[in-house]
Amino acid sequence: MRSPLAAYRGALAGLDPRVGWVSAAFFVFLGARFSVLTFVSIYFVQERGLPAAAVGAGFLAENVVRALAAPFAGSLSDRFGRVPLLAASAMGAAVVMPAFLLISDLASLIAWSLLIGLVQAPFFPVGTALLLDLVPPDRRRRALALNYSVVSVGYTVAVAPAGFLAERGFAVLAFASAALFALTAAIVVLRLRGARGDAPAHAARGPGLLAHTVLAFRDPPFLVLALFAFVFPLAIGLISFAVPLYAADGGAQASEIGLALAGSGLLIAAFGVPANALLERRGPLRALPIAAALIAASYVGLVAAGSSFGALVLAVIVFTLGEIVFSASLLTAVAALAPPGARGSYQGAWGMVAALAIGSALFLAGLGRASIGWPATWLAFAAFTAAAGTGLLLAGRSLERIGKERAALGQRSAGVDDAASRCLRLPGGDDADDRQVQTLGEAHE
Repeated sequence: MRSPLAAYRGALAGLDPRVGWVSAAFFVFLGARFSVLTFVSIYFVQERGLPAAAVGAGFLAENVVRALAAPFAGSLSDRFGRVPLLAASAMGAAVVMPAFLLISDLASLIAWSLLIGLVQAPFFPVGTALLLDLVPPDRRRRALALNYSVVSVGYTVAVAPAGFLAERGFAVLAFASAALFALTAAIVVLRLRGARGDAPAHAARGPGLLAHTVLAFRDPPFLVLALFAFVFPLAIGLISFAVPLYAADGGAQASEIGLALAGSGLLIAAFGVPANALLERRGPLRALPIAAALIAASYVGLVAAGSSFGALVLAVIVFTLGEIVFSASLLTAVAALAPPGARGSYQGAWGMVAALAIGSALFLAGLGRASIGWPATWLAFAAFTAAAGTGLLLAGRSLERIGKERAALGQRSAGVDDAASRCLRLPGGDDADDRQVQTLGEAHE
């Protein structure tokens, strides 16, 4: 049996080397982001004397503006390219993030939260779109799995040293974060310059910028996918925010909760890429119902085993198996539905849906906890997730067919573009004009 490391090497063999640099940029960017956001609430409450509720309002504002800006950022990248937007996002964060040191009241907190959400909004959907630009369709899932593994490990790696820096002083933490954001921009500019995919050429011939921004939300197949797939980012929010509360209500210690949740990142890092390399033989939409079944089972497991530490570990393991399946399959399905030149717009639209789902998880769980109790709440989430999985199972064939049709359209369009560029390089003269007409006619046929 091959070791996980050998499986990783086999799964990633032959990928464009720039895929690794995109993942490196994600790793550094997320380390810079989480290093501050994990501890900044302590600074606001203990050193600035702001109410905890006000800090919560600031975090909500950051999430809302990031969600609303994501589709527009993705659309901008379709029209003007990925790299400039990624570099601008990282440098904007390098400037804005340390400004939390200047916050003294609710107004300045909200203003900073809105700004940090706005400058960081492009990085996630545009970075994902760039990653998809660099890999052929049949290898998207392993590249996305690599990136998702990096994201999972990035949070774990960032938190520990950030805590030590915060103890030395929040100014040290602020400027260390700014340096990491600047390093992200350097990686993007120096290692990814010239990576642009098919987006600008197609988008220039497409609808206006605002119409392009809402393109996915006017696309019935995307809306069907988003409706059913809402349960997956909701599950991330539940496992991250609601499950710890449930375990604490049952008497679990904070150290036990942290240990159980840390295991999720390790499992994803170890098995995410090899598992998704194997799953590439199945279409992404065929894998999503399996993920829904695993996540629903993890909710039922919480009810069956209670809120003990063992139940928490078991639920996290089963959930993580589902997360490994949907983490890459879902973004691959979104990419398959995107028409030529709209990959960034569609990733931005999905980014908005995912942010709203994650943001609503604790609110919905809190409502259930107060009104019907934890057991009924988890069973309700399990039923909702199972129903969504059934919907994906029924709609999957139709969505898969639409994705293949759009991919074929993109290939024909790319063929026409290639033929046109070849024609423009032909020598002058009447014979050359005749050959241009013939070549273009054959390409359109």
